[in-house]
Amino acid sequence: MEAKFFGLTLKDLKTLIFEFASNNNKKNPFNKEKETAGDKWIQGFLKPNPQISLRPGNTSAARAQAFNKNNIALYFKSLNEVMEKYNFPPENIYNIKESGLSVVQKRPQKILATKGRKQFGALSSAERGQHLTVVCCMNAMGTFVPPAFIFPRKRMKNELMDNAPMGSKA
Repeated sequence: MEAKFFGLTLKDLKTLIFEFASNNNKKNPFNKEKETAGDKWIQGFLKPNPQISLRPGNTSAARAQAFNKNNIALYFKSLNEVMEKYNFPPENIYNIKESGLSVVQKRPQKILATKGRKQFGALSSAERGQHLTVVCCMNAMGTFVPPAFIFPRKRMKNELMDNAPMGSKA
């Protein structure tokens, strides 16, 4: 399920197993009030299946659609053409990364996933609450530009930059 971005939480799995046993008239020791399988069943399922682990992860629908083999191949083909045409030295090759950090504390639920997978998750709806955006930039030689912080505010408070890396901009 996680390979298709519909990862199961432990709660999902417990409910699914309870429904399966009930619908197929299988005798079981599951909790009839909560309509879920128990923790012992989960342990018994995971123990002989070491390729499955419990991992945190949410993936937006937009990222799931864009991150595919064709798009990645097209990107690297275009990058290769530009690199061959202009022959950039390493000090002129930069990468920039922007990350949105939620100011609302919320832990993603852990889902059951195949061990060793780099890309996995469960689709999540658009995030709620405000976000702080951090922009970082570094070149192929390891030289970095101080980060930029983008706060969701009309009036900037200088205290928000306390303990930020030297040279950071808001």
